[in-house]
Order: sequence, then structure tokens, then C-alpha cells
Amino acid sequence: MLSKLPKYFVGLAVAGSIAYLAVDWFLSRGYDRNAMAGIPEYDNVDESSILSAQDINAKLEPSYLAYAAERSAQGVSDAENVELVLPAAAFSSKSPSGAAVESGIGDLPGTSLVLSEENAWVEYEIDVPRDGFYQIGMTYYAMPGKRASVLRSLQIDGAYPFYQAKKLEFTRLWTEEGDTWFDNQGNEYNAKQKETFGWQYREFRDAEAKVSEPFRFHLTQGKHTLRLHMIREPAAIGEIRVFAPVRLPSYEEVAKSYETNGYKPTTGHLIKIQAESPTLKSDPTLRRIENREPLTEPFNKKGVGLNTFGDLAWKRGGQWAEWAFEAPESGLYEVGARFGSWWLNGIPVERIVSIDGAIPFREMNAVKFPYEENWQVGDFGLRDEPYLFYLEKGEHRIRMEVQVGSLGEAFEKVRDVSRKMSLLSREIILYTGTNPDPNRDWELERKIPNLIPRLHLMARGLDDAMKMTFELGVDPSSAEVGQLGVIRDQLLDMAEDPNTIPGRMQAMTDSQSSLGLWITNLSQQSLDLDYLIVKSPDTPWPPAEAHWAKKAWYSFQDFLLSFRKDYSGIGNVYEAGEGERTLDVWVARGRDWVEIIKQLADEDFTPQTGIKVNVNVIPAQAMNLLMLSTTSGKQPDAALGVEAEVPIDFAIRGAVVDLSEFPDYEDIASRFRPGALIPYAYDGGAYALPENQNFTMLFYRTDIMNELGVEDIPETWDEVMDLIPILQQNGMDFYYPHASNAPQLAVNEFSPFLFQYGGEYYKEGGSRSALDTPEAMEAVKVWTGLFTNYKINKDANFYNRFRSGEMPIGVADYSTYVLLSTAAPELSGWWEMKPMPGVRQEDGRINRSTGGSAQTGMIFKNTGMEAEAWEFLKWWTSADVQERFGGELESILGVEARWNTANVEALERLPWPAVDIEAILEQWEWFREREVVLGGYYTTRHVANIWNEIVLNGKNRREAVEDGIREIDRELRKKREEFGLGEPGSSAE
Repeated sequence: MLSKLPKYFVGLAVAGSIAYLAVDWFLSRGYDRNAMAGIPEYDNVDESSILSAQDINAKLEPSYLAYAAERSAQGVSDAENVELVLPAAAFSSKSPSGAAVESGIGDLPGTSLVLSEENAWVEYEIDVPRDGFYQIGMTYYAMPGKRASVLRSLQIDGAYPFYQAKKLEFTRLWTEEGDTWFDNQGNEYNAKQKETFGWQYREFRDAEAKVSEPFRFHLTQGKHTLRLHMIREPAAIGEIRVFAPVRLPSYEEVAKSYETNGYKPTTGHLIKIQAESPTLKSDPTLRRIENREPLTEPFNKKGVGLNTFGDLAWKRGGQWAEWAFEAPESGLYEVGARFGSWWLNGIPVERIVSIDGAIPFREMNAVKFPYEENWQVGDFGLRDEPYLFYLEKGEHRIRMEVQVGSLGEAFEKVRDVSRKMSLLSREIILYTGTNPDPNRDWELERKIPNLIPRLHLMARGLDDAMKMTFELGVDPSSAEVGQLGVIRDQLLDMAEDPNTIPGRMQAMTDSQSSLGLWITNLSQQSLDLDYLIVKSPDTPWPPAEAHWAKKAWYSFQDFLLSFRKDYSGIGNVYEAGEGERTLDVWVARGRDWVEIIKQLADEDFTPQTGIKVNVNVIPAQAMNLLMLSTTSGKQPDAALGVEAEVPIDFAIRGAVVDLSEFPDYEDIASRFRPGALIPYAYDGGAYALPENQNFTMLFYRTDIMNELGVEDIPETWDEVMDLIPILQQNGMDFYYPHASNAPQLAVNEFSPFLFQYGGEYYKEGGSRSALDTPEAMEAVKVWTGLFTNYKINKDANFYNRFRSGEMPIGVADYSTYVLLSTAAPELSGWWEMKPMPGVRQEDGRINRSTGGSAQTGMIFKNTGMEAEAWEFLKWWTSADVQERFGGELESILGVEARWNTANVEALERLPWPAVDIEAILEQWEWFREREVVLGGYYTTRHVANIWNEIVLNGKNRREAVEDGIREIDRELRKKREEFGLGEPGSSAE
């Protein structure tokens, strides 16, 4: 095969393979114990930056580990023999609204305190008998809401003791509603997830489980005020407990108590508890999954069998599941599992294991499941001498909760190094600028205090973090840990030759981003469970994996099955029978998304209308399949997940239905913002409906803006340009997106300026470009001027730099909102978003027009089922269905997959914070998409070229625009001629 390729490409392939193997070897070569040899042991080195006064992160609340370490160094120790119980109704103060005393909640007698509105709060006064560390917990009842977990924050005497206290998470209770079901292809599907309600107790812990134990709060003797603040979801409080920290006994101590009490090992028992059937769980995303290893129980030979639990969904700190079982007699048992821990290369994952609501001994607070590529079987800990657990005869419950705490100190080290790298890089840029001369000797070691010692100490911090992971059982050859070694060596190289630093600033920025990503990746502690095991010590553990011959036989059977299995169809596949109406719908989304659509259609749409629906998956980036199906006469009746530019391509060819011909089209169109329908309009018709809708907002750090004395967040681009010099004088920057590797996104970056200044992309019915108008030229001037005149960064990871404080304000989209909401707990309460800047009009209003890429649904022509497909499209885009789909999607994939529906009413119902919904809806008032015309792809290409020519090549602005317009007009004219349209208004049109 290689001999038939040109030698050039063969050379590239070989070189690429060698480079890949070299990088892989470098990352997995193991820990270099001599890397820090010869590096001085610095004592009392001043590591502070000249920008320390601007280090906003140092002025935020400390992390919990730093808080606890500082108090311990001051001599604070655990209090003893203290327990204060505060009835919820015994508050000292509460907010005027959203906080009320209610009775009869759940099965709890008496009264409770309910926080039901965002920003509601309640305060309690406590009288602490002695100075020391205390733990706090509360009983709570999660009330019906938007299905998300309950979030609260805690202030003590008017301040947050550490940043994790801003986000305390209290989970809901979930179970399966009924049994799983099988489609007519033999595939098994998850049952509906049902929320159950009941009182729970939980100590105040780290929401991300990066701390191994419940928080210890330092309280001095005397009176203190505790304020609980509602962040999300209504819930009742039964009582609050403040108590001396609980000390868990070691296994050795527990084993001695077994001897004292005369407990004996049981004999002859082996109980398997199928993990895919938990009794309760904290999260509806925790569902059954499939595994095809032959010994996995139960095994479905005919199709998909959901026979395991966990996987990628069971990774986030605090997620738990609980299983019930019967102990046949009282006595000592071994407890373990058949599990798969293959997600983090060389790194074990952790769980807290409790039985009947209590952690049996200290070792169960952080049970490690070692990394292995195959299934493993053994006790919790995989010890040569398994732990023994005393169980009374009768029913018991085992709970396993995601724990990340053992890595917490390593995360602290890495986060500290990342912060110091951020300050140092900004400090260097103050001297060198953003484009330093590589041939100049900058003498940085003379200009920047303690440059080399600071680099050495940062390298040592990463080296210490690596050693901490090894102590936890991490394989020294792990590629994940190897990333820290690469950055450590980079810092050492910089210290060895400081003259190379100015030319390596981008590498330093990339490394800093990698450290943040490293923490995020290792925080995701996925685990697969086949079954839990409770057995007598004399009973052998089941085998972990099938014999290779059995694996080969089952693989062969699956191979044969693949010839009969329809991999594109989802759920029940219906054959079109006489007199029956069956819609064929293609969906360009992931299988998880499509399974929900099919399930909703079978449960809701078909019973309502009598119309059966077959749903098939097509790749999201394979829109050409729709065109090929049309030309071959095998098109579906309708398609969902279609990219926004596609419907008009089909409309021009007469291949899709004009939805405006349906009598109720105007009513259906009113579900969306008028500007969202623009891309689907052509020649007086409307050819698609939007499903989802992106949005662009202005994100800003409230703490940094206050520190800089910025009282008014920019409303217009003129105000942004007034702010940028203030930011840059303080070593910071403003962010505006530029997708350097995705030119097709350039129009999305340019559209806000064009529309806000009153410009258009096209004129004369879409036959010519309108980018030569004065309004468009002004838009190009402001857009490119941000990069040429104000020198804002052309390529940056806004999420990471927003967290570090380097870019405390910027324009970004929905994905950034999700990241900040889910993965930046230290910034909780310190950032906000508002509609993006705009241009002030003569009437005083600010034009904030902007669009956002969307996915659509359309109906194909000549299928014979246009009316039925329209019923389906109306059903699918309705508020009720969009709300339910968004809830189901989030329950499977988590908040990261929150559905940004285009239906305005449905958006208001989804679990967004009220203040954020208000900001989004205000921005949506100005939502406007660009027009899609024949040959419009040339506009996309040349808008990107215009930016490149002006910003990167220094070309005259008008010349760059005119060159782009010439090419755009040529393609527009060519495509119109191809389709016989001619000039607008001509007889040919």
C-alpha cells in the first residue's frame, strides 16, 4: 500500500509515526529522580512578584487546605466532646422573602426552614464553649425544583472562611422507575429515572471531593453567626449540627474490637450484588451501561445489554450510589467488587465506602481502585489479607461515593505553581512586550528579582506534586504524571538559560494552561462496576476475566451479529405496513442525544398522533449524506441537527418543504426570536426551524473590576476601548474571540460589529456583497482595531486566563458559561455575565446585535408525509418537549450538556439561575443571524482572509476589504448563473 503513495507522503507518515512514538516514550519514560539534583535548597527566598499587588487570586479567600494548614500552624486543634444542635426554626434572622418556616415536610414532625428563592438566606447564632476546629452538618429535604442538586454557601461572622464554602452541594435522591426495556432489535435501554423525596443528613464537605474529610471550621470561644445562602434549588432545613470533629478508627482498632466482642468469620457464603441495579443514587446521570467482556453479568448475546454501572458518568466528586443486600447470618465477611479502573493511565481512583450510613473504619474513607486495563476482582483495597466487616443478619446497604481528596495536596501544589507562572509571565511581558526581539539580550535575571530561584522553586513544586502522587500508588511511568515532568524540565531549562525565556513565552502560557487541564483531568475519577461481593473468608473470589478462548468465541459471535444489526437505527424499528404511517427521521447528533429523542417520540408523540417514528443516527459533520440521499431518492421525511447553512442549499434545489405554507406556521415561529429565523428564509419562504441557539455574552470578574476601580462595566465598544489601556497597564488584557484554526467561525466573530453598526452582508437580493458600505467599513475598522491598535491577544484560552485573572473581562459564548459554572468553584460569587457591548444609537438605545451558530430541523419534499413530518417538527420544538429533552439530556450527560434550546419559553424552565436567564433573554432581544445565500461560503472564507490581511500582514483596510469583495461577488455571480437565477429583478430570476 505504501509503495503506491508518493514518496513525500510516505515520508510524512513515517516521520509522524516516529514523532508520535517519541512523544509517547518521553511522557512514559518514568520519573527522573535526578532532575532536581544540583538545584539549591533555597531558604527564605522572596518569591513575590513585582505584580503581587495585582495578584487578585491572592486576595480571594484561601483554599480549604491552606486555611486548615495556617490555623494548625497557629496551634488550633480539634475541639472535643462538643455537639451543638440548632433547630432550623430557631434562626436569628432571615431574608425578607424566600425564607419561611413550614411544617409537615416529608415525614419529619414539627417545623422546618425552607429556602425557596435564589439569594434567600437565613442566619443562626451559636455560642461556642471553647476554641478549636469544629465540623458542621445539617439535615435537609430537597424539594421539587429543576432536578439539579441543592447548592448553598456558608458565611461565618459575615465572611467566607475559604472559597469552597461558597459552594456546598447537597444531592437529591434518584432511583429507576420500573424495569429496563428491550426494543424489537434485542437491545436493552435504561428505565426512566425517578426522583424520590426524603430527609437526608450530610456534613459540609468539598463539593468536588478534593478534601478527604468534612470541613473543619475554626471557631473561637464565644458567639458566632452562621449564614446559609441559597444558590440553587429549594430545600428545607431540619436542623444544623456543630460538633467536635469525628475521628474514624483505624482497621487495626476495629479488628481488635472484633476479637473483644468474639465475632467469628462466617463460612460458605458468596453474595453478588449486581451494580447496575442500585437502590438509590445521587444523580440521574448514573445509569446502566454495556460491557461485552464475557464474564460480565448478565450478558446479552442478542444485542446491547446494560450490565454494568458507572463508567464516564460516575466521575465527579460527591456522586454516590447505594445497594441493598441481605446478610444470611451475623458474623465477619469480606466485601469487594468486580471493577474496571482503566480511565486514568497509571493512576488509581478512589471511593468512600460506607455501610448502613457509617464509614466502618478510616481506610474506607479513601478506598483505592488501582489502574489496570482489564477487569479486576478483590476486596476494597485489593489486600493480600482482606479487610473483615462485621454484619448482623438482615438487610444492609453499601454506599460508594466518589472521592478525590488524596490528590488534593498535589492539586494545591500544581495550582500554586500555575499562579506563580501567570505572574512571572506577565512580569516578563512588561519588560519584553508581546513580540520580543529574539536576538536581543534582555538580561532578565538582572531586571526581575530572584528570577532563577523562582523558576527553581516552581520546578520543585511540580516535582513535589509528582512525589505525592507516587506515594498514593500512582505508577511513575504514567503519562499523566509525565506531563508535570515535562513542565518541570521546561522551567529548569529556562533557569539554565534565561536568554531563551522571551522566545518561549507562548510555551510558558501553554504549560500554564496544561496545569489547569491536568487538575481537571485527574479530578474525573471514573470507575466501572459489574457487581459487589459480600462473601465468607473461606469462599474464593470469582474470576476477573474470561479465558482467552471464551473471549475469542464471543467476539466471533458479535462479529456475526454485526451483519444482522442495524447500527444506525435507534430503539424500536418499525416496518411500514399497509395503512400505517411511519416517519423516517435522521438526526445528526450523538447516540445518547438521539436515544432520548426516540424515547420521547415513542412515549409522547406516537400516542398523541398515531404516527410511528423511526429514528436514525448520522454523523454530525456529514451533511453531505443528506444531499446524497436526496439525489438518490432515499431521503428521510425529516432531519434534525442540521447545520444552519444547509437548509437553503436544499431549498434552492426544491428539495425541502416551505414551512410557511402550513397555516399555523406563524404561531410556531413565534416560539423563537425573529432573528433566529433569518438563515432559513429564501425567496419568501421559510425552510427550517431552529432547535438550539448559541449566545455570546460579556463575562467579567467582579473582584478584579472592583480592585481596578471600574465601577461601570462597559456597555459599548467605546467604553471597552477606554478600559483596555487600564487593563494593560496592570498586566491584564481584554478578550475577544478569534478562532485562528477555524476560518468558518470568522463571520460569527465579525457579525456583532457589522450588525451593530447597521451593516449587512449582502445587497440586491443576495447577489452582491455589502461589505463595501460605510457601515461595514466602520465595523471592520473597530473589529480589527482591537487587535492592531489595542494589541489584545490574538490567541488565548479565555477560560484559563479568566480563572488566573490575566483576562478578567471578555466576550465568550455558551461553552464558557458552562465551564465557569461547573469547573471553577474558586470563582463562585466572583464573576458575572451581562449582554455583550454594543453601539449606542441616536435614540440612546444600545444595539447589541449578535448571532450564534444553531442546529435546525427541516422537512424533505416529495416524501408523501410532509403533513406528518410537520406535526413531528411542531411537537419537537414545543416548550414542553424541549424542556423534557433538556432535563433528560442533563440527567444522562451532566450539566456540561445543558441544552441551549432556541425555544424561549423552554429556556426559562430549564435549571439556569434566574439572574443568568435574565441576562440571556436581554441579549436574545438583539439576537440576529446572518442571511444565507448561494455562494455564501465565500463570504465566510474571505471575512477570515480580511482579518488575516489586516491584522497579520498589515495590509491597508480598504484594500483588504475590496480584494475580499471582488472574490465574494465573483462566487455569488457564478452560483446564481449555475442555478439560472441571473440578476435580481431580471427575467431569468
